[in-house]
Amino acid sequence: MIGVDDNPQNLGVIPCAIAWLFKIINEQKEQTGARFSVRVSAVEVTGKQETLKDLLADVAAGTKIRS
Repeated sequence: MIGVDDNPQNLGVIPCAIAWLFKIINEQKEQTGARFSVRVSAVEVTGKQETLKDLLADVAAGTKIRS
């Protein structure tokens, strides 16, 4: 998902998606003068209990998904 940082051709899905997003934002900003706000979350779902882990939190607490 992340890829190898030392070679741009080996970047993973996440860095490519973020680079694409900011490229599009910058193009729109230059063309229209629009302002943008970007919010990001990263969650990992693990195990049979489907425990959630916030990958961006300093202290990640597990939470079970309710169905």
